[in-house]
Amino acid sequence: MAKQKQNAKLVIAGPGAGKTHNMVESIIEALPELSPARYMAVITYTNAAANNIYLRVSKRISIPENLFIGTMHSFLNRFIVMPFATFGSEEVAKEKLFMQCDLDAVFKKVESLKDRDKRTQTPQAAAVLKSKIRKKLNIKGYITFDQTLSIAKDCVSNTVIVKSLSNRLQFLFVDEFQDSGNDVYSISENIRKQQKTKIYCVGDPEQYIQSFDSSIRFFQNIPILKAAASSNYDVEINYKNFRSTQKIVLFLNRFNGRQFKTGIFKQEATCKLGNTVAEIGEDILFSTKWGNVTPMIEDFYLKCDNLGIPMSGRCILAKKNDVIKRITAAVSNHYMNPKKETGVSPMKAIQDALLTTLQMNQTEFCNRYKTTVYTLRKYSVAIFKAIHDGRITNENTYVIFVKEILKLEIKQGLPVKIDNLKFDFSNHQTGNVVTVCNIHTIKGLESEAVLAIAKTEEELLLWIETKPSVREFKRDNEKTDYPRLGYVAFSRAERLLCLGCLQEVSSVTLQKMKDLNVQVLGQLNL
Repeated sequence: MAKQKQNAKLVIAGPGAGKTHNMVESIIEALPELSPARYMAVITYTNAAANNIYLRVSKRISIPENLFIGTMHSFLNRFIVMPFATFGSEEVAKEKLFMQCDLDAVFKKVESLKDRDKRTQTPQAAAVLKSKIRKKLNIKGYITFDQTLSIAKDCVSNTVIVKSLSNRLQFLFVDEFQDSGNDVYSISENIRKQQKTKIYCVGDPEQYIQSFDSSIRFFQNIPILKAAASSNYDVEINYKNFRSTQKIVLFLNRFNGRQFKTGIFKQEATCKLGNTVAEIGEDILFSTKWGNVTPMIEDFYLKCDNLGIPMSGRCILAKKNDVIKRITAAVSNHYMNPKKETGVSPMKAIQDALLTTLQMNQTEFCNRYKTTVYTLRKYSVAIFKAIHDGRITNENTYVIFVKEILKLEIKQGLPVKIDNLKFDFSNHQTGNVVTVCNIHTIKGLESEAVLAIAKTEEELLLWIETKPSVREFKRDNEKTDYPRLGYVAFSRAERLLCLGCLQEVSSVTLQKMKDLNVQVLGQLNL
């Protein structure tokens, strides 16, 4: 009798739907089936999200050794790149060093060391040089951040490797599935086709705010929508929104309404624990105090004061970094920024960065300096502390520290991105400060009150565009997906949502705001 086909499961769940809670419940429910000889892998896209899942699971059970919870990059490195890269089509050394920068950063560093008249002149020549650089790096064991994906995809295309990987993986849980690009989707599909791994994915297409790559080009080609339309995925819709008030949820529903197999996706405001019904909430507000962020922020603060929303429950968002700078100046730099986190352990990232700039692997380091790996770890801790206390702030101060303090010999040619080594181990007690950041950084977080400020009327109109055909159109001059940026910003708000624009908008735009049931005010309703 033929074995019944095992479909992957895809849950479509919007902001505030309890995605993490439901995933943790599914993990706990599946664990009794997990064989001691196989793995369950739970993957997401930031360390913060991975840590959140780990902590929630650990409160319920003792984490078994064969349960992996981590970022997409750490999963690919551990389960594919580390064990199998040597057997892929590219020549990669056995001892691997993961660089916290991409191939373009290495290319720019190499070019900067040349005389101006000898630098690469054409895109074709640049592509040839990048290929040569990549091969030289791989032979020495260096793997750039963007190469993790390409190497993993190459390995999984090998039948023997993907069978071995599938034999190791009994369960695969993918959080924030809408952020999966085509390479990640190709990897998960190769695993699914082996029919040995139970796959559970959860995501929200409307929160896809990555840049379109050459293999996607159009919104309908993003992997989560391809999976939703595939007969290989069983689709389930979670309609609940536990986060926001009824008025905010009604506003958010203007921007979705996508048809899936099991129905049209529209969220329902759901009462939080201890309540019998969801709060109706405040009107969505639009400030007409353009030209300067300060009056908008002052009115926003007054409205929050009237509602009893503390400073730590307030969030101000923008897309453009120059607008963020104006906002931080307006709040007198009394703010916090929820720092994005990378996909590797801090000490491993710093250790690999050190070895990369020394142009050695671990074995070579120990032989050259007649020492052990413990010295290498001690140096990594010293670098972390120096970054944390401000002695290392950029590549130049890093070089000085390594040469003068650690007494090591640095070689030119490979970059070190200090920003990617700034890890935050605080307990995130924010105190009495407002959150200020760009929209990409706030994704996955929430706040009682949100003020989202557009720089131009054009940007604002894209944020509030309701027509699917326009929302899904790839703009010629912009890689960033503006319409869904607005949706992500709006959906962070729990109780109060305010909008603003630095550029004065037309009467047509004001009418569009009113049509969306947004209250247009010269001064917010205090």
